[in-house]
Amino acid sequence: MGCGSSLRTPVRAADGLHQHIGQSSAALVKFNKDGDVMPFCTAVWVSHDELLTAGHCVAHDDDESGGDPVGDKLYYVVQKEVKEVVDDPAALHLAKVKAFDADHDLALIKAVEAGIPEHEVASLASEMPGVGEHIFVVGHPRGMYWTFVEGTVSAYRDESVIGKVVQVNATVWYGNSGGGVFDRDGNLIGICSRLTRVPMMNLFVHLDSAKKFLKEAHEPVPDLSKK
Repeated sequence: MGCGSSLRTPVRAADGLHQHIGQSSAALVKFNKDGDVMPFCTAVWVSHDELLTAGHCVAHDDDESGGDPVGDKLYYVVQKEVKEVVDDPAALHLAKVKAFDADHDLALIKAVEAGIPEHEVASLASEMPGVGEHIFVVGHPRGMYWTFVEGTVSAYRDESVIGKVVQVNATVWYGNSGGGVFDRDGNLIGICSRLTRVPMMNLFVHLDSAKKFLKEAHEPVPDLSKK
């Protein structure tokens, strides 16, 4: 699985690590029945104007096949725009779904250029941490914006319906979907996809799948009119 050595020296101090993964993550938000803004998923900045998230975060709920959400609009907020859980964010930002892969539960979101807030960009890990190594997760479980948790890599598996996954032992819940799991250097190693029935055992889309998805999303579309 290309796992790294557990003897690597951490690069980031705790404060710097949490600041980095917090500022390179966003909350996908929607309005509830009372008109309040609520986070429902998490996303990770992979460039100045693109966010990576889970496919089921943007899929159409009323379509069992998942439909094709490419072009759909949604809203996001960044960490500095949130004060307290019960308060609405200071601003909302518009984005559109750029690419979607139901098979691997991934989606790429492109932020509308006007008004993109300041943020950091997550680096993709060059190697995966070894089983048992510490990892870090940030998300918005049950509306609790920017909740940070620590855990460990429990296993790497490839029999999942979404392809290779990172099995993570950490406190993850609804609202973490689409968020990143990071190594101790603050590098992205996976995207939160699903809970299991085992307490604190969760499956994250493996970075290999995410890298392939991002590459395909940026490949030029062939001009079939010239054939």
